[in-house]
Amino acid sequence: MKKLSSISAFFPAYNDGGTIPSMVLTALIALRQVTDDFEIIVVNDGSRDDTGDVVRSLLGQVPHLRLVEHYPNRGYGGALKAGFAAAEGNLIVFVPADNQFDFAE
Repeated sequence: MKKLSSISAFFPAYNDGGTIPSMVLTALIALRQVTDDFEIIVVNDGSRDDTGDVVRSLLGQVPHLRLVEHYPNRGYGGALKAGFAAAEGNLIVFVPADNQFDFAE
């Protein structure tokens, strides 16, 4: 399979501390299959759970992972705007951080 150019994948997250680790790892595996030039961005939109702490614990372990945080919550639209603004890749993909979609697909 031909490798694509740079990809930014972002996940708008609100109280997704329980699902964000698997989303990040699934994205890491999937993105490595299509390009060497990628980034993974989690937009923590004012979560009241441990979403931010969970992502911070992954920062040193997952290459190309970045965290954008909002306080207070700006809503889904605000999280999308922040994700698109933070993205540096030629291609941008996003899915919610609650695992309702299989990122690998």
